[in-house]
Amino acid sequence: MGQISVYLNPKASQSSYNFEIQEIKKFFFRHDLNFYTPTSEENLIENVKRDKTAGVDCIFSIGGDGTAHTIAQHLIGGSTKLLVLPGGTANDLASELGTNSSLKKLAHIFNAKTTKRVDIIQVNGRFLMTNGGIGIAHEVAQQVNTYRKKSTLFNGFLKGVGKNAYSMLFIKHLMSARFNLHHVQIDSPDFPLSNNQIKSPLILINNQPMLAGKFPVAPETKNNDGTFNVTIFLHTNRLEFIKTATQFLQGKYPEDDKNLISFETNSLKMKSLSHEKLHFFGDGENFAPTEEIEVGIIPKGLEVYSHHDDVILCTGYSLDQIPPIQ
Repeated sequence: MGQISVYLNPKASQSSYNFEIQEIKKFFFRHDLNFYTPTSEENLIENVKRDKTAGVDCIFSIGGDGTAHTIAQHLIGGSTKLLVLPGGTANDLASELGTNSSLKKLAHIFNAKTTKRVDIIQVNGRFLMTNGGIGIAHEVAQQVNTYRKKSTLFNGFLKGVGKNAYSMLFIKHLMSARFNLHHVQIDSPDFPLSNNQIKSPLILINNQPMLAGKFPVAPETKNNDGTFNVTIFLHTNRLEFIKTATQFLQGKYPEDDKNLISFETNSLKMKSLSHEKLHFFGDGENFAPTEEIEVGIIPKGLEVYSHHDDVILCTGYSLDQIPPIQ
């Protein structure tokens, strides 16, 4: 029997995943469950720190990528495992780990002890689990977070359209907002260009293939190989960028686009050459603006539950050996 802390985010916007406390108790009845609904981010952090110190076996994060992001900040390097249950808009991390499923299947994964250790990206001392970057994607993420805090009508919209909200707002922003180019110096041992001073509308840092659950921004990227992906858009006008963005929106990767740079690395520095601060977003959250951004990686920094057979640790049973839950 394991000790589990279950954190439920009451502001999570995805209504298609509705994990009720009584249902959770039904499928995890063999374990010592403690349920928490934090009243603030500070309250969540305080409780997670307490769990780590107490040696809690596992934390269930029921919310969006932002909730998992906040929890993970305080689990890196510890022994407490993380199980992500989708309850937000994009649910990128749950999708990547294969835990965007029913409680019955999640209990099957948990009881089989199918875990893996994933790499954690470090951005100016803050940890990142999925995708992030600067430019247009940050502007859209900022809009979503602002609307979510101010408008109950918008939250209803999110419940209705789910992860499609990012596609819709991205298109709206791309067509109507100012097309900003960021003048940035890129320093990385794996940067493929001789001139490291670029202008870009969007620079992405990727720890997994998909962004916002739908866009294949880094198809070959893995979150357990000791590197992260950098994708840089060098399109200097709106029309060129729209053509490329349209392919991503259709679920395609523009292989022949010469204005698209993609490489794997374990070290990256970005410096603003316009003396304007760079606004970085990651895991759906906005980071503190700064003129310089340093990105590194902590290989296999966190143990998480995952359904993928090729990364199961030899700590328990295989899925085939666990009898189905009735």
